[in-house]
Amino acid sequence: MPSLGPLMAILALVAGILILVKPRLMNHVVAIYLIVVGVLGLIGASGGFSVASVLALVAGILILVAPGILNFVVAIYLIVVGVMGLIGGGVSIQAVVALLAGIIILVNPRILNYIVAIYLIVVGILGLTPFL
Repeated sequence: MPSLGPLMAILALVAGILILVKPRLMNHVVAIYLIVVGVLGLIGASGGFSVASVLALVAGILILVAPGILNFVVAIYLIVVGVMGLIGGGVSIQAVVALLAGIIILVNPRILNYIVAIYLIVVGILGLTPFL
């Protein structure tokens, strides 16, 4: 099976740009992004199960069901993903960015749109740039 990395990177870029252009769509864009990432991650996982993929799927569904808790779900998701990335693979740019973005959202939820959009764009660029 081919790598899903470039597809996920493009998905992150599109989602980040959509959030910047149409901030009112943020709940739907983030929920759909997380659900798609979760499903693609489970499909692409060698054993059929990935904690990060299940976490993304659950977070996406939570946002669809209870959009009022978007900032908490996104913040917790990013913090957990960042910590898992740091524990599992050492220090990586993506893990550090996720952790910082989650903490910033908890501290200042009013800038959620910008932080999530920037995070997704950075993830997309990192995913398309294998040299980083």
